[in-house]
Amino acid sequence: MSDIDESSFPKARSLLLAYSGVVLALWFFGAKLEQFQLMGTAIQLNERVDQAWLILALLNLYLLVRYCQRLPPMALRFDARMHQLYSASLSWGVIRLKHFAMKRALDQRFANEPVHARGLKVVRGKAYLTCYDKIEADNAKNAGAGDIRFVTRPYRTEMKLVVEYAVDGKSDPSGYNRTLQLGIYEPPACVTWPIKAFVIIRGAFVTPWFTDFVAPLLFGVSSTLVSVYMYLRLNHYLWL
Repeated sequence: MSDIDESSFPKARSLLLAYSGVVLALWFFGAKLEQFQLMGTAIQLNERVDQAWLILALLNLYLLVRYCQRLPPMALRFDARMHQLYSASLSWGVIRLKHFAMKRALDQRFANEPVHARGLKVVRGKAYLTCYDKIEADNAKNAGAGDIRFVTRPYRTEMKLVVEYAVDGKSDPSGYNRTLQLGIYEPPACVTWPIKAFVIIRGAFVTPWFTDFVAPLLFGVSSTLVSVYMYLRLNHYLWL
């Protein structure tokens, strides 16, 4: 982006947040738009008071479109920090989801071997996302060919499952636990989407991605819809 675009985005965001906050406050506190202040000047509405919310909606829509026009490219996709959180949360969630399946797989693998009678204990499960190695391989062949922001959900979430286990509750003499490869697991959408939602909520508190790009958009859309709703309601198009 040009220097002008980079400097205008924070301004567009600030205007949208400030204006949307005022509109939402007016709606929440049930303010009657008969008198308000504009740039320090008190303005008394004498006519077409029932159209005031429509004007607010149009202004809010203008600021919302202006904000969207100045969004940096790919701003609404996860940035590097959000992808780190998503990867860590995916691995954490799948390990706990598949804990008992890992234990069953371990028992089945050694069911007919003497070591099973001695007792097997799952020390920990591990889940390694395969997308990073694939993207690295693609970029090694053709620079820029792989980008985690544009891969499909199955490609992004596929992982190798590994279980570390001990016999008799003890590690090997080398001090390391034994490992068993459980193969490839592709979590379904019913698993990945709740994890992604959790990451977005968590990311709102630990990274600037949500507050910089997504929150202003939500505020702008919400305040515009509220303004339209109030206009329709006050003009008896709605009875809610």
